Formats: sequence, C-alpha cells, structure tokens
Amino acid sequence: MKLAIIASGWHFPLHFFKQMSEQKIPAGWTVDMFCVSHRDPSFSVSEKKEMLAHMGYTRRELYDRILYEQIATVDDIRELGWAYVLEPNIIGDMGNVNQWLEKNDYKQYDKFLFTHDDNFILSTEMLKDILPQNDWLVLSNSDGHTQRRLRKWLKLPKEFSIRGSFEFFTKEMLDIMGGKFDLSDVQLTRDGEVTTSGVFDELSDWNATVVPWQRLIEEKKLRSRIHALSGYYRVSKYCIEGERGFIHRTEACNTDEENRGLDMVEKNFERLKARA
Repeated sequence: MKLAIIASGWHFPLHFFKQMSEQKIPAGWTVDMFCVSHRDPSFSVSEKKEMLAHMGYTRRELYDRILYEQIATVDDIRELGWAYVLEPNIIGDMGNVNQWLEKNDYKQYDKFLFTHDDNFILSTEMLKDILPQNDWLVLSNSDGHTQRRLRKWLKLPKEFSIRGSFEFFTKEMLDIMGGKFDLSDVQLTRDGEVTTSGVFDELSDWNATVVPWQRLIEEKKLRSRIHALSGYYRVSKYCIEGERGFIHRTEACNTDEENRGLDMVEKNFERLKARA
C-alpha cells in the first residue's frame, strides 16, 4: 500500500516538513513525499522575519513562533526525503495538486494527503492512526463549512465542505473525479507573483477550487463517505491549519470555535504527558 503526500509550497516552515518526514508508518505501507512549490523558499525568509518581529507571545503566536523558528531551504526539504519541484504560480490550493497529477501516475498510490505547508502538525502517530482506516473516500482535518453554526441555528440542512488545506483522498475518489480537480470555477491566477499582502480576501477566489468537487459529491450521492477528523474548525488532534500562513490569524466568526479546538489539543497533550 502506498501514500503520496503532496504539499503546496509557499511558506516553508521547517517544522512542517520535518514533522511530516518523522511520521510513523503503519506496517505494509510506504510513503512518498512531494512539495509542489509556487515560489522559492528564500522569499519566505524576510517575510516571516518581519512578521515575527512584530508578533507577541499570545497562545496562538507561540504556535507561530515554533512553526517559523526556521525556514526550510530547498536542500533542507530534499534532505528530509521530499521530492521538490517549482511550478508556475497559476492557481493555489488544488492547483498545486493538479500540477502534480499532470506529471505523476496517481494510480500507483492507494491514498493521498493534499496539504498546505503552513499547517502545524501535532503528532507523529497521524499516518499510523489514519492510513489503516477504510470507511471514507475523503477525510478532512475538520468540517470546513464556515456557516455551519448559523445553519444549525436556523435548522437548515447540514452542509460539509473541504478547503484544500489538509485532506486525505483515496484513489477511488480520484478515479471518480477523472484524475484531476475541475478548476473551471476559478478566475484568479497569480503567475509570476511571489508575494501576497496577507489580506484575507486577496485569495478568496481560490476557495472555488473545490466547488465543482462538492457538486460532484452531491450528484454521485457520496456525502456519507466524506468524513472529518474533528468538529472544531481548522483544528484536530493531528493538525492546526494556518490561516494565510499563521495560526494567530483568524476570522472573527471562527475564532471562538478555533480556540475550543486549541483547548482540546492542549488537554490531549496533558493527558499524554500524564501517561508518560
């Protein structure tokens, strides 16, 4: 059995690449790791140094200080066992995945992890725990629908969406998709761009990278096979997703729930320490 990890390269915290390379692998599995980069890591160095200089020591900012203690170089990434490739910065999120799919035979793999590189990986047990599971087509880090609490209050039908930040896919799901993501709903391209302003809505159009996929799920009636690792927005016991590169960045409508997710993570750490 084989897993392919495809990470979108933009922020390049060494912590992320190191934590992924140190994952414990279940018996019978092999793992190949790929970084599909949209800019050279050197562009992240001054960017993150400036951000850290103005950052405090709040709970969330401490996660960022750990995450960005060191920026990975291309050599660092390769030495940790990743295959690194620089691709045109056309469309992010699932655009990076499509660029990988164009040059690799996905059928030689059984499962996939599509992930951003600004995620704080919390456990080296993640792949050992998750890969043996076979009751899903897609396993997302968390329920990704930002309006789900409002829908629950209004007693509207529950919806589920993925963001492309951290999802496990099966080969069966890719077969159903035709071996690539339909990006026809996306208008924004950033070919040649190597910086962002950090404004939340600057890249909002890229949220549409998963809209045709979600339509396909409904058309094929596959919703019951799309699961999440956590009910907390952007936070599971395995991964805290960065928001535009940082854990401390948050939209007001999500902050309280994200904080409850962090409470869960830290209580879980305390339990593990007590057992040690």
